[in-house]
Amino acid sequence: MNLKSAENAIYGAWLTGLVVGVLTLIRIGVAILFSGGVARDAAVAPFVNVAIFVAILFALPYGVWRKNKICAALLAVYFVSLVAWKTVLWTQSQTVPLGILVDFLAMLLCLNGVRGVFAYHRIKRSETTSGQEYVEQQ
Repeated sequence: MNLKSAENAIYGAWLTGLVVGVLTLIRIGVAILFSGGVARDAAVAPFVNVAIFVAILFALPYGVWRKNKICAALLAVYFVSLVAWKTVLWTQSQTVPLGILVDFLAMLLCLNGVRGVFAYHRIKRSETTSGQEYVEQQ
């Protein structure tokens, strides 16, 4: 993997995480907005937990954008676990879970992003090492 393809893989993972975060935020907002009466109180009550989850969902893609290995791996682990969970639900209930295809594609993009982050750091490290050898020779 060269530097350009590593950066493209990182960009794909970052954009995937950002889009999923925005869609999650919209889904939660719509659920709270259109729940009525007593159900609205029940929907707003766990809002703190949901806010923390959404903050993490936005923090991980930001870390991927900054080319952080841990954030890229955690974002990929999130999607791998989500697809695994939905696959188990699929086998138990014999009905296809909503959004499993989108989650699978997001998982593939994030796994490619992990590959890109590690390749990016490997390429940058080799560029730095080869540059120092050149300076030491003179």
